[in-house]
Amino acid sequence: MEITVLPAILEQDINELQRKVDMVKGHVSEIHLDVMDNQFVPNETINDPEVISEVDWGDIQISLHLMINNPLLYLKKWALPNVSSIFVHREAVSNLEECIKTIRELDKKVGIAINPHTSTYDIKDVLDDLDAVMVMAVEPGFSAQAFNADVLEKIAYIRELKPDMPIYVDGGVSDKSKDEIIMAGASVLCANSYIFKSDDIAEAIKDLGELTQQY
Repeated sequence: MEITVLPAILEQDINELQRKVDMVKGHVSEIHLDVMDNQFVPNETINDPEVISEVDWGDIQISLHLMINNPLLYLKKWALPNVSSIFVHREAVSNLEECIKTIRELDKKVGIAINPHTSTYDIKDVLDDLDAVMVMAVEPGFSAQAFNADVLEKIAYIRELKPDMPIYVDGGVSDKSKDEIIMAGASVLCANSYIFKSDDIAEAIKDLGELTQQY
């Protein structure tokens, strides 16, 4: 299975956001952008799509991760031209089918994210309507948290149900956790600290996409 590594960015300052985008230009074609409202999660990032659109993204596409309450109310505003996919949280959505339908109508790929303590059964009935699933390996809100190995079982279960579906993992992704994440069945690894704190961005991205040991 081919592994994709997406630099994950969560910033409160547009200048810092631009700096990180510039750091990965030429190394990736897509980034994972975390948007937080200080309500659904205890943290706030830039959550104004007009501000986000002012960033010089170049050719980079955005995998948009909305960690916000009532995302259905804001989906149209977030359907920026370079947004390729939109993830909403199962825990934040009361009408999941309507959310999926709206994202599809906006011509974006549809993703559902689940927190560490959310059961995969909560999304089982809509898996056929999704383009991707994101398994959070930490409680959402802050970077540099330790990987929660309890989610490996969820990843494996979703992979069993949907052999060809992209499964994203966000939170605690590093050189120490990548092997077990990949072996469980994840195909897209989103990483913040490991990439942006590295002395060599390109090498860090390459490293995360390869198994350290042969199994």
